Amino acid sequence: MGHKQNPDYPRLVLLIIALLLPTASLIPLGSLWLWEHGYVFYWAIGTCIVVAASFQLQKRLITPVRPPPAQEVSDPGNADWTAGQEQAWDDVKRLAAGVEAERITSRDAALNLALETIEVVARRLHPERGEPLLQFTVPEALAVVERASANLRNFLAESFPLSDRITVAQLMWLYRWRGALEMVERGYDLWRVVRLLNPMAAATQELRERFTRQLYDMGRAHLAGRLARAFVREVGRAAIDLYGGSLRVTSQRLRAHTTAATRRDLALSATTDAEPVRILVAGQTGAGKSSLVNALANDVEAAVDALPATARFTAYRLTHDGLPAAWIIDSPGVNELEGFDALIQAADTSDMVLWVCSAARAARAIDAGGLEAIRRHFAAETHRYRPPMILVLTHIDALRPFNEWEPPYDLASTTRVKSRSIRAAMEAVSTELGFPVDHIVPVRVDIAVAPYNVDAVWAKIIELTPETQRARLLRVLADIRSASAWDALWSQAASAGRVIKGALLSRNTTQ
Repeated sequence: MGHKQNPDYPRLVLLIIALLLPTASLIPLGSLWLWEHGYVFYWAIGTCIVVAASFQLQKRLITPVRPPPAQEVSDPGNADWTAGQEQAWDDVKRLAAGVEAERITSRDAALNLALETIEVVARRLHPERGEPLLQFTVPEALAVVERASANLRNFLAESFPLSDRITVAQLMWLYRWRGALEMVERGYDLWRVVRLLNPMAAATQELRERFTRQLYDMGRAHLAGRLARAFVREVGRAAIDLYGGSLRVTSQRLRAHTTAATRRDLALSATTDAEPVRILVAGQTGAGKSSLVNALANDVEAAVDALPATARFTAYRLTHDGLPAAWIIDSPGVNELEGFDALIQAADTSDMVLWVCSAARAARAIDAGGLEAIRRHFAAETHRYRPPMILVLTHIDALRPFNEWEPPYDLASTTRVKSRSIRAAMEAVSTELGFPVDHIVPVRVDIAVAPYNVDAVWAKIIELTPETQRARLLRVLADIRSASAWDALWSQAASAGRVIKGALLSRNTTQ
């Protein structure tokens, strides 16, 4: 059956013509009236003035909306990135700052820009590779697709009206009718020819349209530039996670993983916590390391009432308001003759270091050597974040005047000799051992009197918790990559064996 024409269609067309014809007739009739009365020239001048004023007004209104370029490149990236990933992010931001808007005007141009961004990241994170572009695993590539799909879904749902109602079939229909835009453009060109019947009106309309198009092009170029810079940053961010190895581990596995060092400590207790923050207490023999841990006795779950002099690395569960699940590791004294290997290994499995130094001991070469060994170790481990370090300055009661001990002491005040001595000792240690003064906490933790200023140690620990958590995250990621590689290989081999076995059995059955 053929399509039956609607009988009301001609009547509707006639009604539209009847409504539009009087309005359209005003153009030639009005122009004729202006011509007969000699007002055409004045009308043209007035129209040009109005168009120019409107252009300037729009330009002034549009300009303040533009954000300064510095705001677009101020994104600090991800707080959990390593030093190498942060350097790659700096490369991406430099590339984004100089990108031209024309780089995303077509599909091929956008693809080339994305590849250039990815290559910048790959070369930074894998400089040792001749072909760094494909240095990622298939699961990592799938994780990028999954993340990009989720971001695209959120972008469509939040930025496009009715995006949750438009079907794929409707989009395909719009795509098939894309040729209608060319018909509209041709019709507009025809209208521009027809309106030449009134030359003055045509000239003023062309002038107005030129100004409007200039504004449109200016706004479009500005928007395209912002989109190009945002495009580079988002591609770069995904590439940094891809080539930096952040996508090799799921968030669920990261939260549930415990390192080998913590599993050994958990075996000595009845707890089954996920990976806690690990705080290492280190320093020379006799500096007061065990005394500091004893000063925290109300918040330490220890196997004995008083911790003895430490002959090995010993972990204790630590609890305190404002502090996440943590273990504090008491260590034997640092001995330069035995080397710093054990110290470096302990620091490598820790997320914060409390370095205990005696204010009454002038010889600090061993302290400097141990701290330098830790700093040098983490400087070489670009995929790690160096644990924040706090220097706990003990034995401040032994400073001048020797017989005075009347706390509290205001270190900002210069009226008391003891306060000046403590402050001078802090500044000397800061210079010799490379600690900022605000990362040095003076305490007294010997068993002769009540501990002094331990609350300040807690305050500094809690203040540095974000950095500690960052160090913990990257430590766990590194442990998962190294410790579980063989476990994953054996598991994959076993699964492959089961698949092959099932395929052979099913083949024999069919035969």
